[in-house]
Amino acid sequence: MALLAHCRRQEPGAWRELYQRHFNFVFASARRLGLEPADAEEVAHDAFLVAFRKLDQFKEGKLTTWLYRIVANIASDWHRRRRVREAFARLGVWVGAQPSPSPERMAATHSEKRAVERVLARMKPKKREVLALFELEGLSGPEIAERLGCSEDTIWTRLHYARQEFAELARAQGLHLNLEVEP
Repeated sequence: MALLAHCRRQEPGAWRELYQRHFNFVFASARRLGLEPADAEEVAHDAFLVAFRKLDQFKEGKLTTWLYRIVANIASDWHRRRRVREAFARLGVWVGAQPSPSPERMAATHSEKRAVERVLARMKPKKREVLALFELEGLSGPEIAERLGCSEDTIWTRLHYARQEFAELARAQGLHLNLEVEP
């Protein structure tokens, strides 16, 4: 716990030592949560950024338990984002289609893109904005909150309802995108 006190006082080298002591644990946790090595490394770095921002919220208990919870939350978000992007990619919405798709596939992709655009156009603007910033632009909750000038809690609430709204509107148009992912 002395190291945490040094980190809280922002003493030189304290964060580096905390990072070095716990990186292997955080990385291994991310791998056990199903992430590939490169993704696990990125999640590990993100976890330390969250820990740095929220260190004052850690009051008691084991540091590794707290770090694990951070990693689990980030990994869950990582998996959900990947599934959302893959669903959109299957439609060719934001990710380019195959190099030389058949004319039939090109027509189907064009039709699906228009259907997704219609769904997005029908969404409430604030929900659409948060969905696009989080799911497509990859911004974090705090980044979106800063950009939109509202609280982070508001962002998470809007995102929750935006996913629901998108899924409902998509189903109504006959699109079958699996955007509803358990937390």
